[in-house]
Amino acid sequence: MLYSIVVVIAIELIYLLSRTGLVYHIGMKPRIAICNIFDQDADRLLEFATLNGFEGIDWSLDKEQSEKAFTKQIEKLSGLEVRFHCAFPGLDFAYADCRADSSMKLLTQIIEQVALVRGKHLTVHTGFGHVPANELDFKKAMNNLAILVERGKQSGICISLENLSSHWTSDPELFAELIAYSGAGVTLDIGHVHASNAPDRVGSVCERYVLLNHGKIVNAHIYHTEQKGFGHVAPGNLDDIYDRLELLRRAESCTWWVIELKNIRDILHTRTVLNHYSDRSFVQTPSDSGKVKTPQKFSEGFNSHVFKNSS
Repeated sequence: MLYSIVVVIAIELIYLLSRTGLVYHIGMKPRIAICNIFDQDADRLLEFATLNGFEGIDWSLDKEQSEKAFTKQIEKLSGLEVRFHCAFPGLDFAYADCRADSSMKLLTQIIEQVALVRGKHLTVHTGFGHVPANELDFKKAMNNLAILVERGKQSGICISLENLSSHWTSDPELFAELIAYSGAGVTLDIGHVHASNAPDRVGSVCERYVLLNHGKIVNAHIYHTEQKGFGHVAPGNLDDIYDRLELLRRAESCTWWVIELKNIRDILHTRTVLNHYSDRSFVQTPSDSGKVKTPQKFSEGFNSHVFKNSS
């Protein structure tokens, strides 16, 4: 109880300081990454990423894939930075019952698997897959997340928690409490922020996420919103996500922006939107000159994959 009170006071102090501009700093341009949109086909993914100037891959893990097959696919992407994303329905370190133990066992195995390919970042969730709230325990969430963070550190991996559009992580204050207690990094999903029902206490919901987790945001998922029955929706234009990007730009620790869409046209359109934003909003460096490519027309092979987005 005392810890929760201290966290709330600290959160409010950070927020007040940030409103004065004392904790804001505009960082350098982030790297723009894409998901493994061709499932576990690293060859096609590398071709598409290289053709369109993407700088990294946010690889969603497949718990059914063998260690050997996983390692082989990641080795093919050695020319790009690869970060990892664990989004398994039914897997949750916050379960109130014995399922938390089995989830922790599998998550530990995943950490070991990511370490084998020298991965440095792994994003995890709680509340993913529409788990009933009464099946989860907040205290267990804090303690088990702290354990995962420590296990990640032992393997040189930053464990980050992603905000979802429901449950605790959809509330900026509860999310910040989980982060503060566990020492986890933050994967800020701006589409989930838009789709959440979080109470808008002071300022925008996105602003609270950014300010309350200053210095801890290391990954961002970029798209407009999430719609029930459809999944992730691309921005129609820059106006759709401009305010959220402006807030995210203040998170200097966040150097990794993932376009979390799987429809090819949506990805290329969103990349163009981000190019326009970055060119006028970020500090330019000599290495940026000529670095960003204009998204190319995709080949017939790329046009055949349209996916529902869900995480």
